[in-house]
Amino acid sequence: MISQPESADTKANVTSWTTGLNGLRSLPYRVVFNGADFGRLMWWLVFVVIPVCLLSVALLIGGKTAFFYSMYSAIMMVAILQTSERFIKMTVELDQDTGDLVSTYHMGEPTLFRSDQDVATSFNDVEAARFLSLADQTMVRLYNEKSFTNKPTAFLIPSDIERHFRDSLQRHDVSIRGEPDGNATRWVWGRFVATVLLLGIIPLSAVFIWPAGSWPFLLALVVNSVFLIRQGW
Repeated sequence: MISQPESADTKANVTSWTTGLNGLRSLPYRVVFNGADFGRLMWWLVFVVIPVCLLSVALLIGGKTAFFYSMYSAIMMVAILQTSERFIKMTVELDQDTGDLVSTYHMGEPTLFRSDQDVATSFNDVEAARFLSLADQTMVRLYNEKSFTNKPTAFLIPSDIERHFRDSLQRHDVSIRGEPDGNATRWVWGRFVATVLLLGIIPLSAVFIWPAGSWPFLLALVVNSVFLIRQGW
């Protein structure tokens, strides 16, 4: 199912690792981890409030208004799938003494966009961290002091590196957030179901109701399907 870390290396006080969730079969997990990386308010607004409002308008008025729901679903599909590609393969290097972290996201091959540039962040700019374990894979999400930042916020981390990572967080006064065991993954899968339903299943079903207004979603579906299939199983 999910690939094990391709490499993990600890030298002196520098820890580096490479993890991967590649292939079509790992797509649901990439989408799940990607959804978990959104803040609560942002997720509700983008993935629930806006699509529900657009869908309600389409149901009440119909006709040309269905185009706006289809277009929004198409744009969000591209955004979700492309941002989820950062979990296909990522390389992270952490200096435990300074708290400097450098990450490289290797997008899919092929992909609509490419981003292999190194991105650096510092634990001095991080307020808290949350660990999320799912399907034998752990993701850590960093909460930066600034609400809007281009710094990376989520990483996959192998089990043998997690202890070193936690120690480094505590050493730099970064608090670690936690949840009751029963609620640890329930909200994550809830986000996944809502996303797939409102931005996937319903727009696809709407093709049979408003065929003329659903072409943006169909176009996005075909284009992304081609790229996903070419990335392999």
